[in-house]
Amino acid sequence: MPHMPDINRFRTREGGFVGPEELHELLLDAGYSAGDREQYLKSLLTGLSQAEAEHAHHREGRDALMREVEDILSDEQDKQGNDRPSDES
Repeated sequence: MPHMPDINRFRTREGGFVGPEELHELLLDAGYSAGDREQYLKSLLTGLSQAEAEHAHHREGRDALMREVEDILSDEQDKQGNDRPSDES
């Protein structure tokens, strides 16, 4: 099982968070198999939800990044025939 992702990999120099394009590049670099990738994405969501965002625009970037991760996770689960993540987590 993958370890908790280093959230700092998903931050910009200014302290904000990367956009969707950079997210996809970072995920490609990670190179996990389908099952491990799903666990990695779940861990990433957990880490992002706990990440501090000092400024409002950084929080907006974090929230947008979380939505993108949720979309990717949903796509991964759809490919595998799994249920979509619930909003209860």
